[in-house]
Amino acid sequence: MGIIQTSQVKSPWIMHFCNSSCNGCDIEVLASLTPLYDVERFGIVNMGNPKHTDVMVITGPVNYRTARVLKNLYDQIPDPKMVIAVGACAATGGVFH
Repeated sequence: MGIIQTSQVKSPWIMHFCNSSCNGCDIEVLASLTPLYDVERFGIVNMGNPKHTDVMVITGPVNYRTARVLKNLYDQIPDPKMVIAVGACAATGGVFH
């Protein structure tokens, strides 16, 4: 099953993980989950348990200490799973690289 077909089966449940960032991207991600934008009407739910999520949203740079934690959380997410890196630090390491 491709990514398009998988996305149409059920609504995505996301888990946000902050990686020691400056919180600039965290504020924007969390603001998008507030009642102002009401993403729950589309079925998007912010979950705290990786065993119930479909999508892991990562903000901040990944370093050696958090890489093991992220790998552990990633392994707990059931298949099919997806990871979204938000911001320059999560995607490239930003100023910390």
